[in-house]
Amino acid sequence: MTIEYDNILAKVGPFGKYQKIICLTLWFVAIPSAWHAIGQVFLAAKTDHWCAVPEYLSLNCSFQQEAEECLDEQKFITIPSTVNKEGNVIYSNCERYEFVLDVNATSGHYGTPIGTINCDIGWEYDRTQYKTTIIQEFDLVCSRGDLPGIAQSVYFAGVLFGSFLWGAISDWIGRRPAFFLTLVMSCTATVATSFVSSFTSYTILRFIIASDGSYLIAFVLVTELVGPKSRTMVGTLVAVFFSIGYALLSLIAYSIREWRHLQMAISFPRFIFFLLFLFLPESPRWLISKNKLPQAEKITHKIAKYNGVKVHDKLIVNQDTPQEEVTHSFFRQATQFELFRTPNMRKKTLNIFFNWFVNSLVYYGLSLGTSSLGIDVYVAAFAFGAVELLGYLSSWFVIERLGRRLPLFLYLLSGGAACTISSIFQPGVARACIAMIGKFAISGSFNIIYVFSAELFPTPVRSIGMGLSSMFARISSILAPVIVILSKHWEPLPLVVFGVCCLVASLLSLLLPETLNQYLLETMKDGEEFGKNKGFDMSAIFKGPFTPKPTPSGNELTKRAGNYSKVSSEENQSTVKESTTV
Repeated sequence: MTIEYDNILAKVGPFGKYQKIICLTLWFVAIPSAWHAIGQVFLAAKTDHWCAVPEYLSLNCSFQQEAEECLDEQKFITIPSTVNKEGNVIYSNCERYEFVLDVNATSGHYGTPIGTINCDIGWEYDRTQYKTTIIQEFDLVCSRGDLPGIAQSVYFAGVLFGSFLWGAISDWIGRRPAFFLTLVMSCTATVATSFVSSFTSYTILRFIIASDGSYLIAFVLVTELVGPKSRTMVGTLVAVFFSIGYALLSLIAYSIREWRHLQMAISFPRFIFFLLFLFLPESPRWLISKNKLPQAEKITHKIAKYNGVKVHDKLIVNQDTPQEEVTHSFFRQATQFELFRTPNMRKKTLNIFFNWFVNSLVYYGLSLGTSSLGIDVYVAAFAFGAVELLGYLSSWFVIERLGRRLPLFLYLLSGGAACTISSIFQPGVARACIAMIGKFAISGSFNIIYVFSAELFPTPVRSIGMGLSSMFARISSILAPVIVILSKHWEPLPLVVFGVCCLVASLLSLLLPETLNQYLLETMKDGEEFGKNKGFDMSAIFKGPFTPKPTPSGNELTKRAGNYSKVSSEENQSTVKESTTV
């Protein structure tokens, strides 16, 4: 017999004053997480560069009023160039002329060019927009030009590692201690990154920053502290605060143009979260799963007190129910193989994994490809954060009314179409506007797939299914920077890849069964039977939201209500309905 904590929350307040305070503070954790996830857009911003020349070939450009003209003259003489279709002179980034000088040559006397050579003594950079970046400081150009993209892939590999590490640690020692352990690690690594002396050190520390688990643990905590009807909202608002952080990053980066100072600025706000040590609770659900019922009882009474609910009796364990019987089911551990054991469950699982893979690929691909849109990078980053916010909020509104499947299909279809169409346009305002539509759509679909997946996985494998889904998302986020690099071979190629992937995922989403107004799946048998023998039916996407709720059998009601054996049959049925419907 299991303890259904949703039943208990229904008594003490599923989303009262206490939960609102805790959720509000944890939502803010997402803001610095966004800063570091997207920060390399500015830390490794690309700028124009050309070969430095030996001192004896340099002109004297010390006069400020003549400096720009002097530098242009030196580039014209020493750097190979071409003229593009618009008539603009394009200088080589990686070669310079080699000269034959006579023994009496003086500074600024070039002699006769005999050919071109690769930049042999370094590069000069256009510092008009960015005073320093990691590209400028570590010379990540020409033959080393792919290293910033590789560093971002290493960052996402760190996210993948952190998902496994902190997910396991928080299940082992608890949400609260794991949160503060990861906070110590991330604060140390983010500040240390500001002082690195090599690109290798920068990449290693970025991996450690990425493995921070505070965002994951905050997401788990807010969903475990509230009742079923509030989970979609509190989970969506974690993503909303991430998008707010995204938009704020562009404002911070606009004000701070040196990468070390910018890294420091986005690092220190994390230290504020150590104040949560004073009042952040452990998850009662985790405590119950570990048979720590007195501690769970204490926190639950605290929730009731702050929510203004008077409780006089024990809430966690019914006196008529042996404690061993109550907690027995929590020690039974399902495995990931349950997701693939039966055909219908296997089909849905693979479909969900692919959906997560595509959503993450396109989301980070568009975010990291901001500079290729042909508009000011600060404006593009702020706009991306704003449309992402609208995507999350709109999807939250839509899925509560039209279900999960139809909105997921439409958001993915719109995102795929926008990415594909934007590849036709040259970099500029038109491409940026269409890409914004794609970012809006993929943000909305990402939020939907979070909710949809939790409802499609049965209770015994829900955590495992969500963890594996996240793993596939991290794998694609590692690939995203590599796909962005492909633009050097054919500039629109990344957008075409993102668009095609979205279109395929949108069609496959039609094979998933609708979950709106359905009870959560409690057993693996429920998971196999739900949506079984449903083919690829386009018209079916309009039927799901209006499907009536299934009526549980009397035996099922009795089983689910076991924790409250003294309550009347009518009250039992009402309580079960609240605890099993999202």
